[in-house]
Amino acid sequence: MPDNKEQPKLNIQKKISRARVMLQEKELKKTGYNKYSNYTYFELGDFLPHINKICDELGLYCEFQFAANEATLTITDSDKIEDFKTWSTPVEIAVLKGCSAIQNIGGSQSFARRYLYIMAFEIAESDAVEGGEIDQDAEQGKQKINKASVFTIKSLLDETNSNEKKFLEWAGVSKIEDITNAALGTCITKLNRIKENIEKEKKATEKKNELPKELDL
Repeated sequence: MPDNKEQPKLNIQKKISRARVMLQEKELKKTGYNKYSNYTYFELGDFLPHINKICDELGLYCEFQFAANEATLTITDSDKIEDFKTWSTPVEIAVLKGCSAIQNIGGSQSFARRYLYIMAFEIAESDAVEGGEIDQDAEQGKQKINKASVFTIKSLLDETNSNEKKFLEWAGVSKIEDITNAALGTCITKLNRIKENIEKEKKATEKKNELPKELDL
């Protein structure tokens, strides 16, 4: 007889993990090219159609939001909408020669959106930082991060109760302000992973301390 036993539903952490694995199985190809620094990078169209299909299969909903100083990507469990994960990155509107204000905003939005998807689904993170089409200066990555980025890192250090001295040693700098644009993505990803692990441990502890239904008076 066929086994009609209902399979347990995946929680949001497992859904995202499975989505990452499913995406890794795709043969993604970089179609973006930066002629100034002579390297290729992922365009949104290189992976977003795959992500949309995978998320639809697993029951995940992705929403990108862009504000004056920060962009966020929130992934929500469609089966349990109170469960979600959010990734964020500081933003700064790049001013490019020959482009209108709306084109500059659009370029910054595209870069932030692509970067957040790459961070959330763990797609070649270093390529995402190097491959922003809004970065037309090969030396941009060597420059130090802006105030918004410094604030974001300090906030994540506080949220995760991380040892700032050890973090700076890991990053190879003497102070947060010395972190370069090229290293920013790696630093934020590391702190976001610590934050995610803390949230997992917190939920596990809460679940462990829950009273069985038959004892819940």
